[in-house]
Amino acid sequence: MGHPAEKETEIDRSMLRLAESKARFSASSREWWDGVPDQFRTIDFSFVINNAAQFRGIRFIGEVEEARKSLAEPLRATAENIRKGVDASMAGVVITPSDAAKKGIVMGEIAEFEKKTGRHVDGGDDQSMPHEFDGLKLGQGIGFLRELGMLSFAVQEKLLEAEKEEEMAKRPTFGVSVAKVNGLPGEVPVCTVCQNLITGLVPA
Repeated sequence: MGHPAEKETEIDRSMLRLAESKARFSASSREWWDGVPDQFRTIDFSFVINNAAQFRGIRFIGEVEEARKSLAEPLRATAENIRKGVDASMAGVVITPSDAAKKGIVMGEIAEFEKKTGRHVDGGDDQSMPHEFDGLKLGQGIGFLRELGMLSFAVQEKLLEAEKEEEMAKRPTFGVSVAKVNGLPGEVPVCTVCQNLITGLVPA
């Protein structure tokens, strides 16, 4: 995948897979809230998820558990690594400490989300607002997980778009210069990429 065009194609495939996963999550997570049995709605969300084997009577609890692992946890880990000033990675996109643009995407989206929800995404030292699922009941936690999952997808989409833009910028640039072509009088405009080929041609 060394060639820019090849990497662009792979990024396009990743974006397609991500869009499909997002659509499935959006559809599934809408159903989770309605499917929570009344007797479980007020149980602590984290307790249920951390002891999911005991709550298999909730038919979709495995999906909720998997969504937290695959969406919420990677987003939190990425934010924490960025705050620590070490390499981070999300959606296959590496975010180095010097990559201000990609760090800005992640932390900017998270800041907007935290402002809207009043909850922290990552477990920092700031105690001004609760962290992730702290204090949420099962029903509330499922609602928050849906929002957090959609945030994760939004961040991944923007990171992949930024990665693709970087690859596109690596494409060779085309310009026009003037050159002497064998058999033609004077100089003619020639594409800089093709100049070496054209200047060696002799018209029939």
